[in-house]
Amino acid sequence: MSAQIKTKTLVVGAGAFGTAIAACVQNENNAVTVIARFDKNFENLKNHESLHSCELISFEEFETDFSEFNLIILAIPCQSLANVSEWMLKKWLKIRNKKDIKNFPKLNLISAAKGIEQKTLRLPSQILENFWKNKAYVGSLSGPSFAKEMLLGLPTCVVVSSKNKELLNVAAQILHSSYFRIYDSNDIIGVEIAGALKNVIAMVAGAVDGLELGYNARAAVITRGLSEIAKVGVQMGADPMTFLGLSGVGDLILTCTGDLSRNRQFGFRMARGESKESIFNSMGQVIEGITTAQSAHELCQKLGIEASILSTAYKVIYEDMPIKKAVTLLIEREQGSEFKWK
Repeated sequence: MSAQIKTKTLVVGAGAFGTAIAACVQNENNAVTVIARFDKNFENLKNHESLHSCELISFEEFETDFSEFNLIILAIPCQSLANVSEWMLKKWLKIRNKKDIKNFPKLNLISAAKGIEQKTLRLPSQILENFWKNKAYVGSLSGPSFAKEMLLGLPTCVVVSSKNKELLNVAAQILHSSYFRIYDSNDIIGVEIAGALKNVIAMVAGAVDGLELGYNARAAVITRGLSEIAKVGVQMGADPMTFLGLSGVGDLILTCTGDLSRNRQFGFRMARGESKESIFNSMGQVIEGITTAQSAHELCQKLGIEASILSTAYKVIYEDMPIKKAVTLLIEREQGSEFKWK
């Protein structure tokens, strides 16, 4: 029997999710390299048992040709994708020019970011496509996946979306395992819209819990929130069925109900009277829903979509509306039809 060909995966970003992804995919048949801006980003990784075999390199010291990797996963916040992509592309051009290699094989890039770029309103895949153009196949990874549980090797199911079948096949081969199951989709717009907007809905669900309005109210926020997510996605060309899958209702339920959700905790703690600043300082990690709330508000205005729950989050965060007043206004809205897509 011939030995299995060893693959190489690059994880860009050493935060909670980058660490978790690296732990999930590193094995005897897949060599994993993790790169981050600074060496200090690796301090929490070096002692983790499942990451001992991973190579850890800072951006400054990284000199490997990106085309040597079968798969590259960008596990960084959405708002950082453009800057990091610019650095990667310049680095790649410099390395290949040094080697006097003029041809550029297409890279397999997957974003694990869940957000919408501020001002441009671009989704993660659109940011990558803008930088890499014909030099890379682009995909997105999303779904109900708390990093802490992934690190513990607990069962997790996610979806990888791309318009390119070759990238989906490579991702499935490298990422799929008995405890980290991969499903594929060609609806990258739907997957990314769901992954971004669920963070905003989760902040409102957390606020409902913080105000002790009950499980009925929380379920209403989740369900009506899903409707708003689908409304935005469908208008952007997404498949409605995507929102019933892992990246849609699956991730939404987890983020709105799980105590490990930073977005839910943010809404919960604000409802209990804490200031935004104190919550930021104590968490010490990116809360994607905050920047996404503004982008979502602008996107809904651009598309002409009424989305009351998304709007509520925006008013609390960016217009300083008292959270109790915002939730009260949400509850007291006029009666309407359950399914109104336009």
